[in-house]
Amino acid sequence: MRRAYALALGTLLWAGAAGAAEITDVASSFDEHNRFDFRFRIGYEHLERRAQIKREIQGLTPGQDSTLLFKDLLYSSYRDQVSLRAEIGLYHDLALHFELPIIIEQSTTYAYDQSAGSACVFAPNANPNCVDQTNSTTIADGLVPNLGYDAQNNVAALAGPNLFRGALRGARGGSGLDAFDTFNVGLTWAALSQMRDDTKPTWTVTLEGQFSIGNVMRFNRAAPDANHGVSDGTHRLVVRTALSKRFKYLEPYWQLWYVAPFSRGSDTLFTDYSRAQKTKNPQMRAGVTAGTEIIPFENADKQYKIAIDVRGRVMAWFAGRGYSEMWELLASAPPLDCNTNTARLNPACDPTAPMNPYQGQPFTGVTTIENYPALGADIGFLAQIGPYFRVRTGFEYTHERAHFITGDDIGTPMTGSGRVTRPDEFNPAYRPIIDQVGRRYRIDNVNNFNFYLYAQAMF
Repeated sequence: MRRAYALALGTLLWAGAAGAAEITDVASSFDEHNRFDFRFRIGYEHLERRAQIKREIQGLTPGQDSTLLFKDLLYSSYRDQVSLRAEIGLYHDLALHFELPIIIEQSTTYAYDQSAGSACVFAPNANPNCVDQTNSTTIADGLVPNLGYDAQNNVAALAGPNLFRGALRGARGGSGLDAFDTFNVGLTWAALSQMRDDTKPTWTVTLEGQFSIGNVMRFNRAAPDANHGVSDGTHRLVVRTALSKRFKYLEPYWQLWYVAPFSRGSDTLFTDYSRAQKTKNPQMRAGVTAGTEIIPFENADKQYKIAIDVRGRVMAWFAGRGYSEMWELLASAPPLDCNTNTARLNPACDPTAPMNPYQGQPFTGVTTIENYPALGADIGFLAQIGPYFRVRTGFEYTHERAHFITGDDIGTPMTGSGRVTRPDEFNPAYRPIIDQVGRRYRIDNVNNFNFYLYAQAMF
């Protein structure tokens, strides 16, 4: 009996992922029937992001005693990405992985919010419910020229409701390091394994470093073709833990994860401008995933498996600096430059004030973003065809709660008055035209759609 159990266990170990949910699957070497475990995966993702961008307004009427929120723009973006991943089993249930995402192309477009379609009413008619150049606050503040701006077409005007199109980024837009964001290296250990002891679940712990290697995203309207990078200029520490347990045709699981980004040094837009700047670090994020694999067919002897993977996600982004949906439109907008023209709004930009890195520079587009949650749902289809090949495809949807994407603090009082008055007390990154209450941008109805497909070879 014991020998039969040992043989069955050996078959499971040789089968690899056929005996574990994919989320807790880990390469394992030096097992009796699998002396060395190596896996190589190539994947493709297409991500689309849609949202409304709204704007606070104060002072519409003499009696207005509250801040109102109005439609302004529609945001849309897409990204096509190919990822290469290698995983090597170092010992029993201990694996090292390397991953290189390659951004094929990425682009962003902004249009006037005319989502009411045929029911649109425009100014100067009473109660307008759609936006054009006559009532867009972005146009009124001079953040975009009246005729629009197309970074991909010699800064030409844009037709119809479109207002602004950013640079084409990634491999198609540029070359070399424009195609890369990070190079990822991680270590995964299965502290418990159901394949080794069927009375226990499979529990994995992963520690991953994501090292920024690509050209940092920047945008300058005076040279729209100068930068096609996709990297946000941060290294990231990622911690994950996951637990799964197989029950005949079901394998429920959950996963917790946390991402801590760090500025990669001088080559980044996450700059410490002065001690008056309260928020300096990039946004951290965390989340939990829960779901189950449904296995309608499995042949352990021939190592065939078909599974349907259904899961839900709850995620949180914490307040911090970041590339918001508005970053490219705001970057280098003349009203946001830090120079003598804007020194009356922010004395830290006065060249006669104590020096800081923002003086004399265009606005980078990086802003302070408030914290917000998101909910997601995924469905995936997995097929393992023998011991050496696996394929997976699926669709992911995420909805983010509305949140402010501008709203930096004015500065830090350094005297007993408790008020910001001196130039060295003003935050150099503060721009009242977009950060002051009553002028802030807020993003709403944020929806993300992601289709993916990958194939993996196992040796």
